[in-house]
Amino acid sequence: MNKFKDLGLTDEIVTVLSKLKYKKTFEVQDKIVPLIMQGKNVVFTSRTGSGKTLAYLIGFLKKMNKKTGIQLLVVVPTRELCVQVNKEFTKICEPLGINVGMLFGGRDIGGDHRTTRKKNQIMVGTPGRLIQHINEKNIKVGEVKYLVFDESDQMFDNGFSKDCAYIKERSSNDVQMILSSATISEKVQKFITTEIVDFELLKIGKAVPENIIQEKIFCEIKNKNDLLLDFFKDKKFKRAMIFVNRKSRTYTISESLTYNGYKAKYLNSDLEQRDRQERLNQFKEGSTEILVVTDIAARGLHIKDVDIIINYDVPTKREFYVHRIGRTGRKDKKGYALTIVCPEDDDRFANIEFEYELDVKEIKLDL
Repeated sequence: MNKFKDLGLTDEIVTVLSKLKYKKTFEVQDKIVPLIMQGKNVVFTSRTGSGKTLAYLIGFLKKMNKKTGIQLLVVVPTRELCVQVNKEFTKICEPLGINVGMLFGGRDIGGDHRTTRKKNQIMVGTPGRLIQHINEKNIKVGEVKYLVFDESDQMFDNGFSKDCAYIKERSSNDVQMILSSATISEKVQKFITTEIVDFELLKIGKAVPENIIQEKIFCEIKNKNDLLLDFFKDKKFKRAMIFVNRKSRTYTISESLTYNGYKAKYLNSDLEQRDRQERLNQFKEGSTEILVVTDIAARGLHIKDVDIIINYDVPTKREFYVHRIGRTGRKDKKGYALTIVCPEDDDRFANIEFEYELDVKEIKLDL
């Protein structure tokens, strides 16, 4: 770790970071910030919670012109991540006199118009809503010099690769691009091959950090709920997240946990944005101790001190495992992840272990 002043930031930026308790850099910031300052296009992988959002922000801060409009455009896959990135950016940019706006689907259009009427130097948004305002000429992106695609593997997996290519096309011809991703999926590889001709590629740190204890348990499907209750019975924890592959399971599992005395809530895409944000806030504040979620919550969300991650279902895609367990053990703290493996999931989980060179310990519970 280094100090932020060693990265070549201005004294004003370093002072703001210091007041916000950012004292020392992480590896991703040491490696990414100098490349951004040099004007290079950068494609990098880094595990969630490693400080990458701060890395690409401070890399561009010295280049911001407070007198003009949007110069930095940050494209993110979900509403939740949009709100989170905007909040993190605003804390740093507001004292510097740099304005940050956000645009995301599901929000009242009046809120969007209040955003677009301001002179924002940085805009954070989801692809569909950004394109809507670009096409309606509510925002001008032709002068955007810096373009970030964050959590790109999730974004492209959700079908937004063409939208991202369109946003890049509408930006300035010499736009500098940063693409961050936890994993390089096939869709990410195709995008960077066709859309980013000259770039630096960095793989920073291990996809699955050593500070996360990983265990697995084998059982029949019919025994999953009993196993889950038995697991929690003697555990002391503040926050736990349970990942499932189907929305219907978020309801049934959260109901079962609530019936058995736990403070549990579910989170899935059926909820209105306001309700989703409220439940996330309750979980962060501690009034909810267990959150049962689909993969909509697996990436990009910064939730401090999640003690336990449980894969109730083995993820359908290998990279989802990395995103899920990345909710715990953030910023080098200790974490714990348990995966429940049924006979029909055995091969799929074995492939995950092989792909990421894992040696997940098997445990047994007496039901």
